[in-house]
Amino acid sequence: MTEVREFLTNQLNGSCKSIPPNAVFRHDHQYGLFASKSYEEGDIIFEESPLVILSPSLTTSSLESSEKIKRQFLKSSFASSNKEAKKTKATGKDDEEKVHSTQSSLLRDLIIPSATKSQLAYEAQIHKLRGMLLAAASYAVLDQNRKSEDGNAILTTETKQKIFELYHPPVSNSGGDDGDLDDETKNAIKLAQLAVQTCNELSDPQSNLRALVDRNNNADADHSNSIKHELLRLLLVYSCNAFEGGRIYHKLSRVNHSCNPNSVVSAGGDGSSGNDSSKSQDISVLRAACRIEVGEEITISYLGKYLYAGFPIRQKNLTVNKHFNCQCDRCINATEAEDDKKPRGDLASRIPCPICHPRTGRFLDEDVMFDDDADSDDPHAFKVCYAVPQNGMTAEERNLYCPSCKGTTFANPDGSIRKKKQGMSIKYMHVAEEKVYERLAGNGTGGSDDKASQDEDVHTERDIDQQFLQMATSTCGSQHWTVHFLNLSIMEESLASFHSTLMTIGENPEEDVETMEDLFTDIAEVADGLQRAYTFASSLQLKLDPAHWLFDYTVGLARTLVGLGDEKSQKYGADWITRVENYAQKFEAQDMQKVVKAIKDAWNRGQKHSDEKEGDGPDRKRRKNH
Repeated sequence: MTEVREFLTNQLNGSCKSIPPNAVFRHDHQYGLFASKSYEEGDIIFEESPLVILSPSLTTSSLESSEKIKRQFLKSSFASSNKEAKKTKATGKDDEEKVHSTQSSLLRDLIIPSATKSQLAYEAQIHKLRGMLLAAASYAVLDQNRKSEDGNAILTTETKQKIFELYHPPVSNSGGDDGDLDDETKNAIKLAQLAVQTCNELSDPQSNLRALVDRNNNADADHSNSIKHELLRLLLVYSCNAFEGGRIYHKLSRVNHSCNPNSVVSAGGDGSSGNDSSKSQDISVLRAACRIEVGEEITISYLGKYLYAGFPIRQKNLTVNKHFNCQCDRCINATEAEDDKKPRGDLASRIPCPICHPRTGRFLDEDVMFDDDADSDDPHAFKVCYAVPQNGMTAEERNLYCPSCKGTTFANPDGSIRKKKQGMSIKYMHVAEEKVYERLAGNGTGGSDDKASQDEDVHTERDIDQQFLQMATSTCGSQHWTVHFLNLSIMEESLASFHSTLMTIGENPEEDVETMEDLFTDIAEVADGLQRAYTFASSLQLKLDPAHWLFDYTVGLARTLVGLGDEKSQKYGADWITRVENYAQKFEAQDMQKVVKAIKDAWNRGQKHSDEKEGDGPDRKRRKNH
């Protein structure tokens, strides 16, 4: 059970008041969702279907829906349209493959005018603008058809009212005095205005999208439309509230973000939530990720994997995609390190202390860089001391504090050359973070459809990731978030290749021995990297189980180990899957729970078979007789 409360200040951690269940919400007020009962980890808080989905959905009719969306634009607005159609026909893709291809190509091939691109600073903003244009076109199609597949109205007056009650900046300020608005709110309005302008440029004159643009632009003169500036407001609602796939919810979209969330959202479309109706409906499930007390605000993360990144990357992601600066407990600096056992600041960005481990140049010494003895119990083993940066957006704001030496490193110190060299380590870290984020954020776009070219692309991408990993490790050390993100990127490629390697075993016996040796080496590297990632995630002291981030990698490694077939590998695979067994039972769908059980059962069957073979001796027979 939950209740909505309105925050009485602009700070989401400030005072608030309860809102009656049937209250009318103000779109420019801040609300939050609070627990009116306690929840344990894995408990369902509530389930909800989206009010509207503003993108081509993955349904049997989505090919037709995608074509309707494309027809909202001029034919010249999409690149490679004819080429894609020919390719689809020639390759004989089935309907599901066509759906994914069409959906991704709509977003990829929509051409943004150069003059529009020049007004955007980041590639992520261009990507978001494309999503906003498709959201506008999707809304126009729904508004035109007014009916869903089962004949029920989609955009009823009530549905529209609920959509436009969700938080979005005040449109009245969009063309006038916006001095009272913060920079991120102004940026949200400017991006939405740019999207409306681009819709006007790219939409077909006869389309419903163009009619929607015209109604929006003539809002003050047109008194027939009950929703003033409908398109602009829609794009602001989408920009601030939409979930993956353009899903907008009446209740779930009111759940605020935290960089240390206590809840998670998962798909409920397979009946895993216990609701039989969810098998045939698009339902999302909000679950408690830890114990939640009565009166505690329910929060989720808007960041995806970047929840585990450092402060400036999290803030950059949120300002570009959701238009706000996070001020959760994790993002606010404490005035001092009150408890040395729990360092304050940006734990995800900790680096070897430049006071304890001086650098001879830009890079760390090798023993400091890799920190191989981090988990050693040997009291004489070499231990690396890590310094934690303050939360800040610039290098100058990210002074380092080391709990070991109690020293503080400043990015721009006054004094000796030695202190200035120590301060340079902060700037090196900051530059490395920017480069790695640009690499990760831009990875996986484009690429060839040809199998041979894809294999070549994978090797090229892996080589590039390896170069970035070497740069990040030598600059930031092995405990920095950039190192773990790059390791996981490489790990994903490795796990994908393991299955194909195992499938080729037996085709060339002369090469099998060398192939298996290489495979075992690669598996060992993946296991070591995954173990380090678990240690890193746990060290962030978040409320989430590390499996929320590392589950897929863990299952992939366990599957590979079980696939090797020998008893030792299967036991090792069972050990890994045991790590996520509890998580899977609480948060994963039923089909994935079956996968986890099958991996664990493979070891149990192998163990039982081994026991039966050992039981053929006289001692075993004697025990059976008793």
